[in-house]
Amino acid sequence: MKGTGKFTRWVAIVALTVTAISLEGCSPAANNAPDYSVQPQVIAVVGDFGSGRAAESRVSKMVAKWNPSVVVTAGDNNYTKKSYERMVKKYYPQPLVAATGNHDYLVGINRFDSFFNKDSQSRNYVYHAASGADFFILDSTAGLESKTIRSQQESWLTQQLAISNANFKIVVLHHPPYSSSKHGSTKVYQWPYAEMGADLVISGHDHTYERIERWSGIYIVDGTGGAKLYKCKPKLVYGSQGCDDKHYGALFLYINGYQLRGIFRDTNGRALDTFDVIK
Repeated sequence: MKGTGKFTRWVAIVALTVTAISLEGCSPAANNAPDYSVQPQVIAVVGDFGSGRAAESRVSKMVAKWNPSVVVTAGDNNYTKKSYERMVKKYYPQPLVAATGNHDYLVGINRFDSFFNKDSQSRNYVYHAASGADFFILDSTAGLESKTIRSQQESWLTQQLAISNANFKIVVLHHPPYSSSKHGSTKVYQWPYAEMGADLVISGHDHTYERIERWSGIYIVDGTGGAKLYKCKPKLVYGSQGCDDKHYGALFLYINGYQLRGIFRDTNGRALDTFDVIK
């Protein structure tokens, strides 16, 4: 596992000029080496977006320009009494892989279930991406309400990570194990994800963008999809590579058989952070 592209406190950040991975023209060093010529699958990740505010529209239009094959959500898909068709599908017509958020519960979890064809038994699930990556989706709101459910989730995740043959394993849950913003870190979800086999953990809940690198894994807070932004705390959590409370945007994952590249882009399409996980 390797993280690159370290960035500082956003009052002094310089935007990176990274674009999509270009892997053409490379050839494997041996017959059993990965096929470096395979173009990556593009997957967008949005969090805390279903507000209906102008920012949600700007983020969704930017996402569409990069033509992702799938949009993964980090929860809070809907903050309103309006339908999920109006608050989600209107903005994201792409195939959706959704995690629940606390606001999905507040507006009626049955509405989330109806739109995404889920129920209490299937809100924790594995999505197998075409690139060979697996996404492990957790319903962290239910887990916070019940220690028993949370324990069952940990056992389920441990088992699913162990049996997965995916090139990359990505955990998605709404509440961030680590965060330097308003809600802060969610201690009961500070599991040893890297030891369990995960390459990346993505969350939302705090309306900021942050990358945290610790012994237990690489953590992304991606809550800038449209709801009003929060402020970063003056003291960042240990391992934080920087906290952005100024830009709405989305995380893009470029994945093939040997590399996962993450790029956070603002609504103008500028790359503000990048990191790599290489196998």
